[in-house]
Amino acid sequence: MAWLWSMFRLLADGDGPMFCFQVVCYWLGFGLIAIGLAQASRMRAAWAMLGVALFPSLLTLNVVLLKDVGMGATLLTAFAALFWCRIQNREVPAAIVAISLVFLLYGALVRVNAVFAVVPLFVYMSRPQWFVRPWRLLAVSIPVSLAMVPAAQLFNYGVLHAEPLRPIRSLQIFDVTGIAYNSGDMAVFGLGNSFTIDEVTRCYTPAGWDHLAPWGECRFFWDRLAISPDWQAIAEESDARPAMGLEANPDLTGLWIAAIVRHPQAYAKHRLAHFSSEIWRGASIASPNAAAPKPLGIVLYDLVTASAFWVAIGTALLIRLSFVRSVRRTASIDAALALLLSGLFYGSAYLIIGVATELRYLFWTLIAIFAALVISLPELRMTLGARRRHATAIRSLIKTATHKA
Repeated sequence: MAWLWSMFRLLADGDGPMFCFQVVCYWLGFGLIAIGLAQASRMRAAWAMLGVALFPSLLTLNVVLLKDVGMGATLLTAFAALFWCRIQNREVPAAIVAISLVFLLYGALVRVNAVFAVVPLFVYMSRPQWFVRPWRLLAVSIPVSLAMVPAAQLFNYGVLHAEPLRPIRSLQIFDVTGIAYNSGDMAVFGLGNSFTIDEVTRCYTPAGWDHLAPWGECRFFWDRLAISPDWQAIAEESDARPAMGLEANPDLTGLWIAAIVRHPQAYAKHRLAHFSSEIWRGASIASPNAAAPKPLGIVLYDLVTASAFWVAIGTALLIRLSFVRSVRRTASIDAALALLLSGLFYGSAYLIIGVATELRYLFWTLIAIFAALVISLPELRMTLGARRRHATAIRSLIKTATHKA
């Protein structure tokens, strides 16, 4: 993203070019999907897709210039260009394949965990027939995505010359502190790190790591754990940004792995608590207050706008479409499966790597689920209707056979 922004500066300084790029990608993506649906004589689905684009959480977040949002907008554009051709049963021109590939590569490089989202979209671009076995494809996507992580890092650092700030340290510090909190074992911080249970209790929250960050109230966690012991004195006098660039503590990765191995249950409890905070962010049912209950309307609103609600719908839709695949194949179901596998696989990665609870982390997951639901809903209705007719016919045959007997 920094490299692309540096190219945009040849046009104009400031936020304007990047803002325009992100907004254009967002509306181009939803627009192409809606046009494709309309040209396939699915007008209601086309209007519903535009309604998804206007969903307040997505629309307002799209103007925020952050990597998560930029990734979601570009992946949407890459998918939409392919979908626009396939929903009309047209061969995808080489030019559109090339454009989609560029957007997919950008999405894969803009975030470390973006590789979990792009593999199903790469398959949709090149081998959509593989979606006939979505679970097998999902199983294959895991090792492929993990293999793409070092490749993406090599490109970013070796070709684009990105500055290595080692953001994995935020995850490692968050996990080690969470393990200490849930196990009560302060030895996980290693020799010479004199943290107390009171400090851990005061500074740790499963909702996110910001208290422990260089800009947080308890930045001494960062200074002692993330920075090399030779530079810790300088770190204490530095601002947040310079402190992140100081030489890293070479022992932190070892402490992190040892803590997970020593207390796997505490680690699992910490990760699940964080993921729960992320998908229920802002919902009243996440933190009920019996002393001041919210009105039913507010509770229902919180439920409908919570990421957990839509992740559950997306998961159910993925299971349902996987069974439909055994009956028949359509362009709509291929597209919906590509979106669901991409969005849910990407969102599930935060079970392991999440460190904060902002909605932007699930921006692409929500877009993918909403779009997949609109694209596949008519297909699901047709399938359910056909199954009802088959069931009625079978019952009639049974009655006739019984009557004759």
